Amino acid sequence: MIRRQREQLGRFFAASDVLAVSAAFLATFWLRFHSGLLRVPKGVPPFASYLVVIPVLLFIHMVYFSYQGFYRFKLRRNRLDDLFLVILNCAAAAFSVLLVFSYLKSYRFVAFEISHVFLAVYAPLAVLAIFLCRAMMFRVFRRLALARNGVSRVLIAGSGDLAAMTAANLAKYGHFGLEVSGFLAPTAPASGTPAQRAGAGVLGGYDDLEQVVKRHGITDLFVALPLVEYPTIMKLIESGNNLMVDIRLVPDILQLASLKAGLEHIEGLPVINLGDIPLEGWPALSKRLFDLLVAACGLVLLLPFGALVALLLKLDSRGPVFHFQTRVGLDGRIFRMIKFRTMVRDAEKETGPIWSPQNDRRVTRIGRVLRKFSIDEVPQLLNVLRGDMSLVGPRPERPELVDRFKENIPRYMLRHRVKTGMTGWAQVHGLRGNTPLDKRIEYDIYYIQNWTFRLDLEIIFRTILKFQFIDRTR
Repeated sequence: MIRRQREQLGRFFAASDVLAVSAAFLATFWLRFHSGLLRVPKGVPPFASYLVVIPVLLFIHMVYFSYQGFYRFKLRRNRLDDLFLVILNCAAAAFSVLLVFSYLKSYRFVAFEISHVFLAVYAPLAVLAIFLCRAMMFRVFRRLALARNGVSRVLIAGSGDLAAMTAANLAKYGHFGLEVSGFLAPTAPASGTPAQRAGAGVLGGYDDLEQVVKRHGITDLFVALPLVEYPTIMKLIESGNNLMVDIRLVPDILQLASLKAGLEHIEGLPVINLGDIPLEGWPALSKRLFDLLVAACGLVLLLPFGALVALLLKLDSRGPVFHFQTRVGLDGRIFRMIKFRTMVRDAEKETGPIWSPQNDRRVTRIGRVLRKFSIDEVPQLLNVLRGDMSLVGPRPERPELVDRFKENIPRYMLRHRVKTGMTGWAQVHGLRGNTPLDKRIEYDIYYIQNWTFRLDLEIIFRTILKFQFIDRTR
């Protein structure tokens, strides 16, 4: 039943987007050409000629939304994340339509030139319409899905932490009519188990599956048992198939998985990859091309400013303009990171490699200004150009600190599965400098697990707003 609801929701959202795009198009045409609020220097075009724009807009929107995962049934994302995705979608759709119709006009496939103002008005109206229509369609779907399919009664086989976690996650689907009826446990479950604390009761033992399914009208079975109970798992799956319930296996890989677990096939043999990350293949190539483009443009545009900073550094204190530090990058490889020098010469002669404390006396006058606005990090665009770093990623640390941290902090080295960056998910959340490392690792791993091009753009945008590229590792 969960599968059916997932498919239905995808169709409802697709219908919602068709309605929203069409409504936004009609509203835009009226505002642009008939409302009197905007000048129409070239006259009002025939409405019939503009109708050809609708199928093109619909196609582009649907492709983008499919790529962004808007038609897949899953726990709903943060509304701000959804808003960011919809804004990107609408902006990209408007720009794509402009390119398409400019091309068609140049070869006389269409007789009109699409209004730039029309597209500029359409994009924000489409954002509003899509959100309103999705909210309305979601309410309609919930009522129809519950009326047509009834409640999906879920039984969870297991009584430990994995079963309790499964129940907690399924509880977030309550608005779809998913109801955790209870758990199956060993014949004599211990009192106070995680499953019992999750709020639903133990309905029987593993051998009571058939009676529990018939007595409680179970439609879906989630098997959430540890790997050591493999024979029980297979027995439950076989019994569940005979009872015609939908079965889902929750693999007990939480204690083993380091990043994401992905299913692979080797000559037909299913293999679970415990280190699967989204930033591989084409995504990695697109990220690298974006890094090259931004780094090259940034270096050219900032060259005069960099020359001024170099002059001020020379006038302020003795020593080189640039400061090179050894850092650990992708797959543990060592590279030399470049910055504008912000400290006095030989600043670490007595202290060795340490994090720079607040009000560090070793920092020069110009260095304090450079650090305040993260200007000292600008030369790292050269590292990005060379491929040592990326614009976005976990901040690189010094080898001496890495050797210390990897012995004391679980999963610390996982952050080196991707290129280190000038800014990162942890930094835009204020985790920089002398902040708890375990918390920073959580944010770094979240970034690796959930990488998208949109997430990189969001981090860059938030970094620019906050003027904070780095954590202070000196």
